[in-house]
Amino acid sequence: MVFSMGVLLFLTSLASNAAAGDATGRVVELWPGQVPDEVRSMGAEKVVMSPVLDRKQVDVTESTRMATNVSQPTLTIYPPQQDTRTGTAILICPGGGYWNLYWQLEGEEVARWLNSLGVTGIILKYRVPRQPEEPKAEPARRPLQDAQRAVSLVRSRSQEWGIDPQRIGMVGFSAGGHLALATATRYSC
Repeated sequence: MVFSMGVLLFLTSLASNAAAGDATGRVVELWPGQVPDEVRSMGAEKVVMSPVLDRKQVDVTESTRMATNVSQPTLTIYPPQQDTRTGTAILICPGGGYWNLYWQLEGEEVARWLNSLGVTGIILKYRVPRQPEEPKAEPARRPLQDAQRAVSLVRSRSQEWGIDPQRIGMVGFSAGGHLALATATRYSC
């Protein structure tokens, strides 16, 4: 009886995770094969913890996960529950000054909030850090390529992912907001 109760609890947890949408997200590589303009290795991709921020504008009382040394950009797709889907998707660009990505705070948490509204949250893991040869006055070239490719990829796979291609938006935080705006003004629809 103990074994069957354990199996029952395990199956119940699987069912509740499935009902809540994909809690971990599905990762899709952004570029097939060679990533454009990737000329040097920055070392292995890392996940690090951010410092605690105590500023007037920001109240982050706990460390949050950040990604850095990203050379293989991806999309992480968080679909909402099947019965709440609206067909809308939002590409999420975490901030981090083009040096790292505040993945947990400005990515995963935003995607889960969007899911509560019936919206598919898609986090763009774009290439960081900015390379020294990239001019500071321009949008970082490699992240902009990644964002443009992300919009194109989401549109092309919209039917497969249960998304209306006319209902795709983009949101960003700090450098990610800059990237979202640069994508909107430098993208041929």
